[in-house]
Amino acid sequence: MLLLRRCHKLKLRPLVRLCSAELIHKDGFIEKLRHSFDEDERSNLVVPTFKRAMLYPDEIAVKDMTGEYTYFQLYLAAKRLAIQISNICGSASLSNVTYLCSNNALWIAIQWSCWISGQVAVPLESGQAMEQLQRQASSCKTKLLIATPEFESLAQELSQYLKSATIILDHAFVPTAESVSSTTMYAKQLVGIQGVILTESTLPSDFYAKAPAMLIYTPNAVNNPKPVLLTHRNIDAQVRCLIASWRLGPTDCMLPILSMNRMHAALGAVLNVGGNVVLQQKFDGHNAWSALLGINSPSKQRVTLFLAMPIVYKRLIAEYEKMFAKDSRMVEYIVNHCRQKIRLMATAYALLPDSVFYRWREITGQNIYEYYGMMETGLVLGHPLDESQRDGASNGATVPVSAANSNALNDYRPGTLGAPLKGVTARLISNTGNELITCKNELGGTVDHGLIQVEDIGGDTSLTQTVIGELQIAGSHLVSPTLASNSNNPEMETGTTNNKEQQQQSTQDGFFKTGDICAYRNGNFYFLSKSSDVFTVGGYKVYGSEIKKVLISHPNINDVAVLGIPNKLWGHRLGVICIVSPDADIDLDAIKTYCYRHLPAHKCPTVFKTLVSK
Repeated sequence: MLLLRRCHKLKLRPLVRLCSAELIHKDGFIEKLRHSFDEDERSNLVVPTFKRAMLYPDEIAVKDMTGEYTYFQLYLAAKRLAIQISNICGSASLSNVTYLCSNNALWIAIQWSCWISGQVAVPLESGQAMEQLQRQASSCKTKLLIATPEFESLAQELSQYLKSATIILDHAFVPTAESVSSTTMYAKQLVGIQGVILTESTLPSDFYAKAPAMLIYTPNAVNNPKPVLLTHRNIDAQVRCLIASWRLGPTDCMLPILSMNRMHAALGAVLNVGGNVVLQQKFDGHNAWSALLGINSPSKQRVTLFLAMPIVYKRLIAEYEKMFAKDSRMVEYIVNHCRQKIRLMATAYALLPDSVFYRWREITGQNIYEYYGMMETGLVLGHPLDESQRDGASNGATVPVSAANSNALNDYRPGTLGAPLKGVTARLISNTGNELITCKNELGGTVDHGLIQVEDIGGDTSLTQTVIGELQIAGSHLVSPTLASNSNNPEMETGTTNNKEQQQQSTQDGFFKTGDICAYRNGNFYFLSKSSDVFTVGGYKVYGSEIKKVLISHPNINDVAVLGIPNKLWGHRLGVICIVSPDADIDLDAIKTYCYRHLPAHKCPTVFKTLVSK
């Protein structure tokens, strides 16, 4: 590999030879390695998560359905796989490597192996149709497809179509913890020069300061999925944002129940600081509740952060009603455990029904905090955690709910997206292109909310006024500069990224256009609708998200698409497509009745259709 040749030129010595003479304990290696990483950061270089894994070799990084895996186990598995990848793609060639993997430890090992080899990781969503997978994999000109056994047949069919190499990987590929626990084994992965320790046979940090890291296809673009290219520096900025906002530390344990493609930054944030992650391959209400309540889990692996899509909270509530609601002792235990042990329960990327929010608060004593983010930016708006939440969870102590905390809990309302997270600037722009409000959070802590610009008055007004406009986001290295150009990734197929559209997403002063309409009031942003989902019905402006939020609050409706059908008389007629469960007892008349009961007449759809989910 590239670094090996540099090592020979610089006469670097493997540290295993120095173990007895210079460094005896593993902690000594770790401190020197930490110092080396700190120097890289001071030089404005990027230290990827897989390198930081070497700072926590014996700590549990991931727990999945097959077992527990330390940081060092995953690092060695990734490094071993990286050799195979380099043999096929070439070292540091920035080739696109696609992979199909469920929510388990191997997903992380594959991602790290792509980065160790110097390639671009391209995770594919396995639930898509074969035609869609073929389109995505061929558009990025993948040279290699990696898959886990459950996707072997899918991978073989896809690789035949692409004429690409294939690697099938299972958990047996990861070495056992006992086989890699010695200091000698750890020292073999390091090299030293003039008192500085580096990870052996990995690319230097200056490579990652400029290289692309991930290519992710947005799941909401069905016919022409948009690829989002993130650099290592983008991911590093997104990770740092969450570490600061959530005050993450090595005692944190995160349970995320959402697509791995959506949580790469959250995973990186927890693993960067030595925390651990609980991954569940498929959603199961019983298993999810067991993980949340820390059943059969050591105290260090008890969940402190819970991230899930709104539909997951909805299903957990249904499971609670079946399993616990009639047991008064369990009801009390769940409230106490969630209040005292879990620092954050959050959701993002979808609308949260009010009914789900309030029932979850009754069950757990916790709010579901809503965060705003996109594939291009990571999570950028939300609710930073305070120091008391950090301290209480880190030492395992019971945190009493004070009157002030209780009032803050009850004062929070669903739909509140909060303010910019650390390093983020957010602003609202009017239809005429004028700036309405700009909020900055450059250093974390207090947010500079600025003043609302009132166009028709020609002056400033108080922050209590509500303003509505298109949300735009900016932040140092937060949004990829390659979004509008694929010059850093020659493997991308020309014309597939809709460059003209992507260029239009960036403003001249460095802001990213989200395409979402938001409101701002009293220091908080509120999501209203996508700009493409604003319809005119009989002279009224109707936000499609408002209709969707009402319908997904129905217990038998999982998801909703709102359509605006052009109409010469009314402007638009509203139509909805409701996704229901196979066993759902609901018909079109029931949906219509539900709409008229919860929506004003001019916001009620006139065209209804249902689809049964798989």
